[in-house]
Amino acid sequence: MNDILLSILSCIVTTIIVPLITLLGTKLIKWISSKIDNEKASKYLANASAIVLDAVRCVFQTYVEALKKEGTFNKEDQLIAFNKAKDIALKQLNNDLKDYINNNFGDIETWLSTQIEASINILKSK
Repeated sequence: MNDILLSILSCIVTTIIVPLITLLGTKLIKWISSKIDNEKASKYLANASAIVLDAVRCVFQTYVEALKKEGTFNKEDQLIAFNKAKDIALKQLNNDLKDYINNNFGDIETWLSTQIEASINILKSK
């Protein structure tokens, strides 16, 4: 009787339990990988966004405010300020961040333009 019970348990373990453990292990590895990727993505986006916002603040503080005080801040100056912020941000973004943006959002130039405009809007709202 014990031999039959042992055979049945052995059969159950090899046909049900082992594959179930393998499946659960695979699911766990995928879940852990997704958490790591999400944390990495979140970190990259936070860093890149902070760089852009800092670049916009810098240009606003050093260039835009001076021209506004003189009353000479026009469309041409806006374009110059925009390009200055873009240049500052591009210089500060490391290759990992640039690769991440290019791979996940397409062209870095387009992403930067959008982020600069959004940052300007945030600063104007304050």
